[in-house]
Amino acid sequence: MKITHKSDPLKRRAEAYPAVEEQLDMLWHAMDQGAIPKAEPFYTTLQKVKQQHPKS
Repeated sequence: MKITHKSDPLKRRAEAYPAVEEQLDMLWHAMDQGAIPKAEPFYTTLQKVKQQHPKS
């Protein structure tokens, strides 16, 4: 028996993921809240930018 897909499952999976910017923001917040370890230099680099350019 041959199984066929109407569309490429890898393409559908890729389209289902949030944008890369959103994924990075999720990682940042998880690190900032202590849910996962702070990966360096990722965390401190973003922290510096956020401090230099606050939202308000």
